[in-house]
Amino acid sequence: MRVVVWIPLLLCWMSSHTVADFSTLPGSFVSNGVPASSVRVAMADSTNAQVAQATDDASLQHAPPLAIDDWPMVGQARLKVLFWNIYDSALYTPSGVWQGEGPYQLSLHYLRDIPVHQLIEQTDKAWREQGRTHPRQAEWLAQLTDIWPDITEGDNLVLSVAASGHSGFWFNGEYIGAIHDEAFGPLFGGIWLDADTPQPALRSQLISGAGG
Repeated sequence: MRVVVWIPLLLCWMSSHTVADFSTLPGSFVSNGVPASSVRVAMADSTNAQVAQATDDASLQHAPPLAIDDWPMVGQARLKVLFWNIYDSALYTPSGVWQGEGPYQLSLHYLRDIPVHQLIEQTDKAWREQGRTHPRQAEWLAQLTDIWPDITEGDNLVLSVAASGHSGFWFNGEYIGAIHDEAFGPLFGGIWLDADTPQPALRSQLISGAGG
């Protein structure tokens, strides 16, 4: 039996091109026989890569640093569907107490393989079940498709949400990206932590420290 699980939940690949100095000869070719147009394309690719790197660096500055090894755990819970274990979840805050908002970090340690398209589908489904209708939800889901990887059993995904609402995703200890919208983090985290979560028993264990 194939189990479809609402599990929202990250890799962006970036390539950098370097261009050597060439002395131009008459015509459209450089000294080593490479067309000048190819050099211009390579230079443009290099510039784009640098811009992308700068954007990623800025994103990392806004995202709260990974702190699950430093902050006390509020609670933990395992999600099971029928006979299948899906993931172990744990909630962390600076005080070890759930305050109802950021800063917090939600860690999901997966016990099954889950393709990214299923993560996206179940994120959308959970928001619909909660009646969420943010005007940028479709845009967010498209961005998540680029951020999240396919999940393999044993992988760990962490959502980090700051008091400001800034958020970021960490995958197996590495920062993998963020959606640059302060409204996103609380809305996404609310799938687990809001009172109208589709998984109330799991939420109760996460926020009360009663998980085991």
